[in-house]
Amino acid sequence: MQQNKPKIFYGWWIVLAAFIAMAFASMTAGYGFSVFYKRLIDHFGWTRTALAGAISLSRLEAGFLGGVEGFLVDRFGPTRIILIGVILSTVGLIWLATIDSLFEFYLVFIFLVTAGRSLSVMIALDTTVANWFIKRRGTAFGILRAAVAVGAAGVILVSWFIESFGWRAAFVAIGIGTFLVGVPTAFVMKRRPEYYGLLPDGVVPDSKHTQNDVINTPSSKRVSDITTEDALGMTVTEALRSKDFWALSFGFAIRIMVTGAATLHSIPLVEDMGYSTAIAATVLGSMGMVSIIGRLGGGVLNDIFGTKPIAVISVCLLAISCLVLAYAQNLSHIIIFVAIYGPSYGCSAATMPAIKADYFGRRSYGSILGLSGMVQMGGSMLGPVFAAYVFDTTGSYRIAFLTFAMLLMISALLFMSLRRPNYR
Repeated sequence: MQQNKPKIFYGWWIVLAAFIAMAFASMTAGYGFSVFYKRLIDHFGWTRTALAGAISLSRLEAGFLGGVEGFLVDRFGPTRIILIGVILSTVGLIWLATIDSLFEFYLVFIFLVTAGRSLSVMIALDTTVANWFIKRRGTAFGILRAAVAVGAAGVILVSWFIESFGWRAAFVAIGIGTFLVGVPTAFVMKRRPEYYGLLPDGVVPDSKHTQNDVINTPSSKRVSDITTEDALGMTVTEALRSKDFWALSFGFAIRIMVTGAATLHSIPLVEDMGYSTAIAATVLGSMGMVSIIGRLGGGVLNDIFGTKPIAVISVCLLAISCLVLAYAQNLSHIIIFVAIYGPSYGCSAATMPAIKADYFGRRSYGSILGLSGMVQMGGSMLGPVFAAYVFDTTGSYRIAFLTFAMLLMISALLFMSLRRPNYR
């Protein structure tokens, strides 16, 4: 007898929990650290290049860790990996409130905060969502990536908290919040739906068990025989031998190089024009909020038109936004930049995890995503430091963003070279 379909597919509860965790991480780490960036420079007298170096090294570490993390998530499931990450990042963030030197900042930020964030947020959450959706994967990732934009709006709160209580108190508060948000999230994340007698997208197979009966009692004996391992996707070896793996990895490495630099340097750039910290933080928050259009819309467009054309269009629009920012002279120019950059940035963010699942499937998604991240780390590491170096040597970000625009067109060409996806 056909089991009645649950009113709410458990995969959507996973998306909700992941949304909350990613929004908090975006507010306090991704976008939020831009507020800390200039405060730390002003307090300690460090150069922008010196502090950006810590960001770049942290991304180098996160890239290397991603390859291991993806394997661990595929092997042991997301819950335990997320819990380890939450503990590390909580300890690291509270420790940051006590630092007195650049060396100590590097040590704590790289080995505790970054390691913890890497384990508890990106790959673990993306892998779980990718495993629970196929036909509606684009929409699911669009919703999840909208969390980053919601978090960006919260940067205004982070800025207010730092101005009112100081950056040291802010690190403590963020550390406590990380623990309170991260632990419940870890227990909501589950392995592939086949482990619980379900199928992706809410299609429920014949079973005497209801969703509530099986969701908290995983057993390999209940894994559905409907989907074979080959049908689930590629092995890691097969993916590494694929030209598409390298095209996607290098293409998104360029994209991450640009967006990482834009996120870190946007507040200093606006402040350098003579505007207040509050206005600069509002600009950064608006970048995130405007990106919701691209995150949600891009997710739906991925499901309608496929991920390949959406990936190409989004990076081309990012290139145009970089040209605008390179020649920006006042707030009006910044608004034009945000209007182009926000939706294209959001669209590419929603497309990045979805397109990899389309081309490599769910079989070893975490491991493949992590290995791809190791390639992409080159971009995330170089982008912020390159922009900081250009500013320190020329007094302007113009050359940096003109270079980014040119590189994004190379990214578009790499995406255009992709073949038809096999696991959509």
